[in-house]
Amino acid sequence: MLPNERTTRSEVVTLPGDVEALVAAPGRNLARPMVAFLKSQGINIQLACDADSAFEEALVHRPNVVLIDDRIPPAGGIELCQRLKGNTRTHFVPTVLFAESDLRQHRLRALAAGADAIFSPTTDDQERRTRLWALLRTQAIYRRQERRQRSQGSAIEDRRRWIGGFVHDLQSSVGALQANFEYLAQGARAKGGGQASAEMDECLRDIRTVFSQMAHGLRTVADFETFESGRMALKENPVILGLLAREVCAELAWQAHTAGKTIDVSAADDERPVLGDADFLKEALTNLASHVLRQPVNHSVEVRTWSVGEASRASVSGDGETVGPEDRERIFEPYASTGNQPPIGQGLGLALAKVVVELHGGHIWVEDAPSGGCSFVVELKTVGSAAPLRTVG
Repeated sequence: MLPNERTTRSEVVTLPGDVEALVAAPGRNLARPMVAFLKSQGINIQLACDADSAFEEALVHRPNVVLIDDRIPPAGGIELCQRLKGNTRTHFVPTVLFAESDLRQHRLRALAAGADAIFSPTTDDQERRTRLWALLRTQAIYRRQERRQRSQGSAIEDRRRWIGGFVHDLQSSVGALQANFEYLAQGARAKGGGQASAEMDECLRDIRTVFSQMAHGLRTVADFETFESGRMALKENPVILGLLAREVCAELAWQAHTAGKTIDVSAADDERPVLGDADFLKEALTNLASHVLRQPVNHSVEVRTWSVGEASRASVSGDGETVGPEDRERIFEPYASTGNQPPIGQGLGLALAKVVVELHGGHIWVEDAPSGGCSFVVELKTVGSAAPLRTVG
């Protein structure tokens, strides 16, 4: 008996009486040795007298282990073993073949059919017990992991359902609020004039910026949830990163002005197109630029695009923010944090940017910026390029 068999039973397989075994043998007389062996271990037993009933029993009431007599009708134990291992529900159930033959060729056939152990007339009781409890220990660990995965999967599904409902309701509320505000603003502008009208226009721009930021945050949450659930589909067309950069800077210009900062764009005239989804790539650049713009130490933000080798690049740089080498990978985690410092990642924003770039077959990284801060650099293959990315230059 194994020295640690008691530990195996108490910690992994709670009690031998909780273990369910299925014995497949052509009759009670032939099943008696297997039944006696299992009873000596305190294991519960279910008996089947042919391969079809044994297979059905294993599917309906999945056992912890199956012991098969090699003479089981109609086609023998190896065929039943193949059926059990060929089904997703019973594939990971340990299967032990009791063979009358100890020939090497027969053992090889049984192993090829998926048998986890082969007991022949020359296999002594100690080896049988040792092998049985090793298989039960592995099965118990698998069952425990299976239950954990089911629980986690259910929790993830509930979280996605909750996020989907939350985003839908919040989007509707934001849309209704914005429509009401625009209606009131039109009436106020019609009655005002001069300085009051100018102040009203500035107030409108500020509030529209807030609406835009809220809507962008909601889109980011929804897009990341779409990615996590495996529903993100790209619509690829030739895209000029410089054009997307100009659109991003135009949309964030008032946000930068309100914060007393500047955001500029610099695009090369000879930039080559990349193949990608313009909406998602624009969303990624917006997330990067918004992150850099929000950092208090940055006073100016530059978005630059250019081509190098067989790739096109876009960089988003700030003049004050720095990210240490040890944090340049972790910053893209959905909820990255470093030591006792506040989170350096921007939740799903930077994570979504990394996801989008990598789904396009590109790379994204952080490097030092000439202005003294740091840059987020995106690199994508140009149309028709077969060269590897992350080129130097």
